[in-house]
Amino acid sequence: MVNADEVEASGPEKLPLEGAGTASEGPAEKRGQLLSGLLAVNILFLGSALVLSSIFNRESVSGTNVLLLLMALSALAVGWMTFHRLAVPLVPHRDLHAGAIWLRGAVLLFGVCTILLDAFKVGYYLQFKGGARTVKVVYPIVEAIFISTQTFLLWFHSRDCLHVHRDATRCGLMVTLGTNLIMWMTAVTDDSVHKELEVEQQAPHNGSSSQLTGIENISDFQCQGELCTIFQRGIVIMYPFSIEYCLISSTMLYIMWTNVGRTINHHGPHTSHRFRGYGLVLGPLLGVVAIIIGLFIFVLYQIEVSGDPTQPAPFIQFYSFHIVLLSVMSLCSLAALAVHRWEEREVDCMENPSRSLDVVLLQVAALGQLCISYFSIVAIVSTRSGRSMDLLNLVYSLLIIIEHILQNLFIIEGLHRQSAPEDLCLSFVGACGKDSTINLQNLKEQGSLSSEMFQEPTEATVNDQADVSAEQNDTDDPPDGSSDLNSRKLAPPAPQSTNTLNWKRKFLKEISMFMIMSNLILWVMPAFGAQPQFENGLEKRFYGFSVWFAILNFGLPLGVFYRMHSAGNLLEIYLSA
Repeated sequence: MVNADEVEASGPEKLPLEGAGTASEGPAEKRGQLLSGLLAVNILFLGSALVLSSIFNRESVSGTNVLLLLMALSALAVGWMTFHRLAVPLVPHRDLHAGAIWLRGAVLLFGVCTILLDAFKVGYYLQFKGGARTVKVVYPIVEAIFISTQTFLLWFHSRDCLHVHRDATRCGLMVTLGTNLIMWMTAVTDDSVHKELEVEQQAPHNGSSSQLTGIENISDFQCQGELCTIFQRGIVIMYPFSIEYCLISSTMLYIMWTNVGRTINHHGPHTSHRFRGYGLVLGPLLGVVAIIIGLFIFVLYQIEVSGDPTQPAPFIQFYSFHIVLLSVMSLCSLAALAVHRWEEREVDCMENPSRSLDVVLLQVAALGQLCISYFSIVAIVSTRSGRSMDLLNLVYSLLIIIEHILQNLFIIEGLHRQSAPEDLCLSFVGACGKDSTINLQNLKEQGSLSSEMFQEPTEATVNDQADVSAEQNDTDDPPDGSSDLNSRKLAPPAPQSTNTLNWKRKFLKEISMFMIMSNLILWVMPAFGAQPQFENGLEKRFYGFSVWFAILNFGLPLGVFYRMHSAGNLLEIYLSA
């Protein structure tokens, strides 16, 4: 219970809010951060060198070297996580902004899919004979143990602010983070090489030829039998989930690293959001339509391109669907930005490492699709191709750029908005009690309450409240004249006019729900193989196969991660709108 007199006397500076925190910045803390950061950088450089060497110079560097490194790092990470679980006492501070339920749910779902991927890998490599088989069979087992232990850690401890064994904790987190990133690089390159082999099999149709060395060695293993084919298809299907798992886990581990030694003040309200429909109709309906049409286009594209990649029909269908969807998403983002400018909710500028990382990842991940789009635009404009497929590709690339910019602005603006005024009021009433005297003006100046809560009531509202007050005075006024004191006490705020507040909140929720579902279908299509940039021959002929393949390997994984990360951030905006 907050003492009202202390709050009123202390002023705005003496009321720390939920989530505000400080971290020690002494020499020991900086030394620990620097040591763990250098450890992560060295691990990443070593892993990157081995991964790239195993691709471009397979004769000298075997792919099993990367697996051996990953097994050693996984063993170290599992050892540290076990030590953390057993040796760390009860954590006194927790960052309630970290470890959102959608993040932990995604880690759990993608972790289970990654373990299934490991099971498929074990069954697949057991079909073959040779010295490399032992490493390829043992590694998925080690990876499954690592994934299981890490998922447990992130589900139960992602919000912890650790204050014991700080140097060991920071180093352990960075080893685990580096292991995830090397796993991500390995999964991306394996998936990219698999895609390149498919493109090379279509070389008679598009006239492309690989200039990368050692690629032919990857196809040494050929499936024989129905069981082997099932394992191989399972690996291809589960690869996108493994890629997303590594990236999401890395972001959560980084937040845990930033929270080591951080002190969180738990005074003031904390608003917990529940997922409710709020009577939404248009947003979910349009989102369902987008998903159904997208899945239909995806299936048609996969069937037609696998048969004859020179046919323009599947590309025209693909680009047309994306042009319509991206146009609608751009308009929705623009409308949501306008609503954010009109509403009265304050901008939340408190320290929040989770939100800061979300903003950085959002902008970095957007670079992937922006890079591909700009290279495509230059190629199409320079060749002056008059084909309808290439013109649609040009419009599609331009809309990708516009949609990414507007959606990023909408998400960043929404993440920095405080919770809705009614939720904050109810939180204060529940935390402080109905009879606590809190200086509302101090809270307003501190940014805890929105200015919408201090709006002048309308004439109709005043009349209604006057009638209610008259009835209450007849029955509840004490004889000692303390009604003046009670009038200054904090009471549940009268509900605002639903015409000015609810339509904004509902509009933002409708847009957020539609954008969530649209981003999900835009994640599904490239993650599971609908990537016309590989089959479209214009860019390959313009830049050359190796250059264009390198551009796609950089941009497409980031683009896939961008859609999933955007959907998660939009879910947070939906809940807090």
